[in-house]
This record gives sequence, C-alpha cells and structure tokens, in this order.
Amino acid sequence: MKRAGGIVAAALLLSTMPAVANAQVDPNYHWKTDPVSKVLAGKPFADRVLNRVPGSFFDANPANPAARAAVGRGVSLYGPGSPIYVGQFGMCTVTAAGWDATGRKIALTAGHCGNVGEPVAAADSLEAGYSGRIVRKNGALDYSVIELGPNTEVTGSYNGMMIRSLGGWAKTGDTLCKNGYATGVTCGVVWASEPARHITQVCAMAGDSGAPVYAGDRLVGMINGGMLPQQVNLSCHTPLQGGLHAPTVSRNIDAVMRDLNAAPGPGQGFRLA
Repeated sequence: MKRAGGIVAAALLLSTMPAVANAQVDPNYHWKTDPVSKVLAGKPFADRVLNRVPGSFFDANPANPAARAAVGRGVSLYGPGSPIYVGQFGMCTVTAAGWDATGRKIALTAGHCGNVGEPVAAADSLEAGYSGRIVRKNGALDYSVIELGPNTEVTGSYNGMMIRSLGGWAKTGDTLCKNGYATGVTCGVVWASEPARHITQVCAMAGDSGAPVYAGDRLVGMINGGMLPQQVNLSCHTPLQGGLHAPTVSRNIDAVMRDLNAAPGPGQGFRLA
C-alpha cells in the first residue's frame, strides 16, 4: 500500500509540472572544433570537445547512452552524476538516486540548486520534459530532495561511475573524486574532515553543485561550493589550472542521511538504486 501511495503521489506530482520550453534542444550543449576551445579543454589534438555549462572549458560528458535509450521509452534516467535543469535555468548535478521508505523514487542534489516546488528535468533527456520536483530542502546542510515522477527510472551507475554504498568517513590526506555536470570527473586531496563537511582540492564550479563525492564505489558526500565568496571567483574552469583553484566544500552524506531520517517526509529511509 505504501508503494501504491507513492505511485499515486508521483503521478499527481507530474500532472502539475509545466512543459519544458524547446524541450528537444539543450541550448548549452555545444561541440567546439576551434583551437582555443580544444587547448582550454587540455585536448589540443582532439577532433572536437564538448562544452555543456557556461563558463566551463572542460570536455564534458556527452549525453549518457543509457539516458538516450530511456528517451525512447518515454522516460528520464537519474543516477549519480546525472546533469539536471532546475526551474528554467538552474544547472546542477544529481548526487544519487533511489527510493525512500514509502517507495517514492527520489534523487538528491545540493540545496542551493532550487527551492521547494521548482520542477526538475534531466539534461540528457530533455525531450521527456520535466520529470521531478524539489519537495524538501535543508538550507543549513545545503541539500535538496527531488521526488521523481512516473516518467523516470533510477540507477546506481551513470557515465561509467557506479555507487554501491553510501556513508563512511574520509580522513585528512585521503583522495576523493567527484563527477559533475560542468567539469566531469576530478579528484583532490582532503584538507579537512569535519562531522558535516569535507574541504578538498577537488576541482568544481557552477553546475557541479550536488555532484557525488566518492571513494571507489562508496558515496561520501555532495559538492556544495567553494571556500571563497563567489565574487573572488577562483573556481575551476579549465584543466589547465591544475590545482590552482579555491578549495571545495562537500557535505558529508552521513549528515544528510541523519537529517533525512530524523523526520517523516520524502526521502526518509533513502536507499540507493
């Protein structure tokens, strides 16, 4: 009965979502062949490079083949590292996807990506339209819960990355990696490990918010932002920067799970796909 209730709720959720304007075209999906773009991507001899987030010169992950296949079934695929649009213009990354205790399909991302009530679309399958909505948010911990509609599928594997477990500690000196919309897979040393957050030298910028931070196949946290104010703008925009960028803050996923499970609602009892 709980699962049936979750399906009904998801159907009602989907029915209230607006259509995606120009859903067939991602306005930020640009293949570049000019020498400057290829050099900035660190691939001067490549035939072409892909830019997907304004301000990022990394060669981005192309649309996921499994997500493109899902479009043929009329659904959007959500998993760790999948790119999303929030509202009309917000660009973020999914931390993980799965189900909560009631059987609702759920995805997690950073809290500053949007507000409760805003619709969410999977960037790799915009043709499917909006397929979720932010239903819960904690500003202090900076995470959001997305309830996904019936026109979705969830997976633990996306763009070659597999998440099999969540939680656990990363200590100072460890290396963590992330897989984000704007800058793809990058890794860096942990400078500080605190109860609710890690401070690392993982390269990230706008669009990577919410990206899974992981060690092997274990989810450790989610990208939240840089250590410095946005006005300073020492984010990581090109691989040519190497480690010359501001340290990155990531939320400890254990802190998120504790908060999610402390009160009933969407996301309580979250388990990975």
